[in-house]
Amino acid sequence: MILSKPIHRWGAFALHLAASLAVLALLVSLALFWFFPGGLFQAAGGWEGLKIVVAVDLVLGPCLTLIVFNPQKPRPELIRDLSLIALVQVLALGAGAWLVVNARPLAVVQVFDTFYVLNREDYRQLNVAEDELDRLSGWMPKYFYVKVPENPVEFVAQHTKALLNGEIPLQQRVDLYRELTTDRQALEKILHGAVWNTQDGCFRVDIESSYRSGSICFDPQTRRMSDFVPENS
Repeated sequence: MILSKPIHRWGAFALHLAASLAVLALLVSLALFWFFPGGLFQAAGGWEGLKIVVAVDLVLGPCLTLIVFNPQKPRPELIRDLSLIALVQVLALGAGAWLVVNARPLAVVQVFDTFYVLNREDYRQLNVAEDELDRLSGWMPKYFYVKVPENPVEFVAQHTKALLNGEIPLQQRVDLYRELTTDRQALEKILHGAVWNTQDGCFRVDIESSYRSGSICFDPQTRRMSDFVPENS
């Protein structure tokens, strides 16, 4: 931001804002297309970690530059001030990026008629071994299902009994995970009554995460979730 040709305060602000927008665009692209693809961005808390990134990247950094930048300052002093601003911004961006990475889904697990979105922190609270977490890790979330009784009454009874006995919920039982099929007919049985939406080309299925719950459209062929509708909306 130190140019051979002097720039004024607002020019420095504009340059800083443009650079911040470029960094933000990169992080948002990573979140939208890899870490929280499709409707998972809304359903699984993609925006939560990015709030810090936006606040720091677009507000704090450029505004501090606007406040401290003065072309009349001695060059060493100006470099020092701008370096401190850059350091604060990098640290805050790192914290925001860390939150995004930890909030990103490792697995989407289907149990009876609901998809459960689980991130690294969800598994750590259950003391899941790090090698198991590494197996689940990747650029994109992995899709699994847990085999349960097909009869709803039997499933509810089994599920309730397990919870009353203090057992780990089925969606968090890594040892029971099976890879979710992409075959539509086979998936209809696994989803227990989910209806295929011909117009949208997907199943409308309930979904829950640590952040919110609702319903979402799931395309088994592309493993893409879209059109998240929050509960009670």
